[in-house]
Amino acid sequence: MPAQITNPTRKSSASTPSEDRTAEICLTAARVICEKGYDAASMNDIAAACNLTKAGLYYYTSGKQDLLYRIIDYAMSLVEENARKCSEIDNPEERLQMIIHDHIMTVVDDGGSMAILSEEVNALSPEQRTEIIERKRRFLALARKTLHELKSIGRLNDLDPEIAALNMFTTILAIPRWYKPDRELPTNAIADQVSRFLHQALLKD
Repeated sequence: MPAQITNPTRKSSASTPSEDRTAEICLTAARVICEKGYDAASMNDIAAACNLTKAGLYYYTSGKQDLLYRIIDYAMSLVEENARKCSEIDNPEERLQMIIHDHIMTVVDDGGSMAILSEEVNALSPEQRTEIIERKRRFLALARKTLHELKSIGRLNDLDPEIAALNMFTTILAIPRWYKPDRELPTNAIADQVSRFLHQALLKD
């Protein structure tokens, strides 16, 4: 059985060396698949990037689809943790600010490869695809609820909250396609600037 994935960017004190290695492999696979495309990237490509033989790679995963699911599952676990923290905030304006800022920080993590691959749900099995789509819908529902609250108290611009929520996430999810982490502008500065842009677009002065 393939080892279980843990957080690819921060090792857990409770994780085993095998779990940490699996996490590292999934992060490397995310970058390879993002660069080459899911269909073009081969297990040989991923194995080479991980400094493994193809047979060695199969010790950690059952195949490319399994790797993709693990990558997306991990990305969604970050989103869900953000949603949990945001849902505890009573003030809808402060909640919206945290939803936007934390989601930006999540999608640009590790160069954005995991966020980009989260859109590759069609390559998953039907069961996996249904699960991931439902998890995405729950997060979108939190943003919609927050925007509806802001509209009810007169803080939202003249916008439909449903459409505004979709446009907000479209803007955020586009960041990894143009943001280059090796440039001078740090991640926090990107998050702050895009957050200000979205706040001005969504909220009244």
